Amino acid sequence: MVNSANAGSDIQLGVDRDNIYGPLLFNKRVGLMVNQSSLNKDRLHTIDKLLSEQEKYHFKVTTLYSVEHGIRGNADTGLGDDDHKDVKTGLPIISLYGKDADGRSRAHPTAEQLADVDIVIYDLQDVGVRFYTYTISMHHMLESLQLHHKQFMVFDRPNPLGQYVYGPILEANNISGIGIHPIPMVHGLTSGEFARMIVGEGWLTQFADIHSAAYGDSNWRFTPQDVKVIEMSGYKHDMPYSLPVWPSPNLRSDLAVQLYPSLGLFEATSLNSGRGSDYPFEQLGFPDRQFYINTCYHVDIKQKKLGWPQAGKEVCGERFNAQELTSIRPSIYNFVDWWQRFNKAGYSMVANPTQEENYLDYQDSIFLLRPTWLAKLTGTSKLPELLQQADLQGLNVDDTVKMVETHWQPGIDRYLKLREKYRFYE
Repeated sequence: MVNSANAGSDIQLGVDRDNIYGPLLFNKRVGLMVNQSSLNKDRLHTIDKLLSEQEKYHFKVTTLYSVEHGIRGNADTGLGDDDHKDVKTGLPIISLYGKDADGRSRAHPTAEQLADVDIVIYDLQDVGVRFYTYTISMHHMLESLQLHHKQFMVFDRPNPLGQYVYGPILEANNISGIGIHPIPMVHGLTSGEFARMIVGEGWLTQFADIHSAAYGDSNWRFTPQDVKVIEMSGYKHDMPYSLPVWPSPNLRSDLAVQLYPSLGLFEATSLNSGRGSDYPFEQLGFPDRQFYINTCYHVDIKQKKLGWPQAGKEVCGERFNAQELTSIRPSIYNFVDWWQRFNKAGYSMVANPTQEENYLDYQDSIFLLRPTWLAKLTGTSKLPELLQQADLQGLNVDDTVKMVETHWQPGIDRYLKLREKYRFYE
């Protein structure tokens, strides 16, 4: 996956600063919130590194916590581990994703699941997009640790989209399992900065993820000493950073990571965004050859059981390339472009609520199959209306994008002031 051998080579990751975190773990029982991306500079896994440091710093690793995609990162979107023991270490793995056998959401670990830890260390590679679920899992863990009077530590890692802030602020009526914070779609924070923002702004609730304002007793909130961030050295937000390992199964390259906030919006449409192909989040396709730009490809039939359109079909459309990787930035340009292509071709544009309930029945006839899902992804319910207004005015793609982004700008301006309070890095 590495695009450049020098990308990020001067950065010292949080996990490699044991001279700082080691003394802070003295006499503590430690839980690790990790997956396959939790590697240090020598590609040693955080589990193995911490186990090797137990005697030196007098702490004990007792529990592993896994998020979406599982502890090894090989479960597909919407899937995770079942609770079991790690084959290599014998440590118990507690899944924080999905529901358990009794139908209880696993998102918030229980008192019993936290009984053998004093502190949980979060060391996951995020990609800086609000609808990427790792930071939501972090939020839920923070709520449980707060309730049960435990501590939290972040081994900070670079944000590969760290120089960007983009998109609308999440509206309260669009809070969901893929977005619970009033931030833009692309937030420009590392995980450590984000953790400080969540706690500092009082966004932790008593497990009520229907709003982002805290309530209740002030004593219930974390104190600063209970949330520790092991900052990186040598990192700046605008540094190019090539991820050394896939953060999740469908983000397999630097190109996919850079395109993810832009092509992720197509999950709400009838287009395939590369899922079920060799190039997820690097191409777009639809089973109508008039949309051919530079590629046709086959979509794996297994995508049907996951609810993605066009499973088992050949689709044609657009393949992106990495030759101009540094020029790629989060944008709704591609979404607007394809919206106008479908409109010009005479397709229906937006599914009504009845159609959305059975959206796969309309995957060959309607562009925006799941407007509710688009609202959750973007954070706003207003995007289809804005695009329809642009159509009535006869605006081209560039002018439409400019109109929509102007609509979002006041929220971004407010957020940028908030972000300054919690930035560790230039």
